[in-house]
Amino acid sequence: MTKRVSISIPDLTHEKLQRWADIEGTSLADLAAYLLRREVEIAEKEGKLKYPDENINHSSQP
Repeated sequence: MTKRVSISIPDLTHEKLQRWADIEGTSLADLAAYLLRREVEIAEKEGKLKYPDENINHSSQP
């Protein structure tokens, strides 16, 4: 299952992300989703995210 979120970013950041997405041949939304997933994975590996319930299977999150 996926969730939808709405964010506001500065114009220049939007332009840079759009250029990056164009280079990669993907949509800005898909690029942003990928970048967020990657950063969450990094935060988990660095121990920045703590889960109160150890039974949560966060390794299978999209």
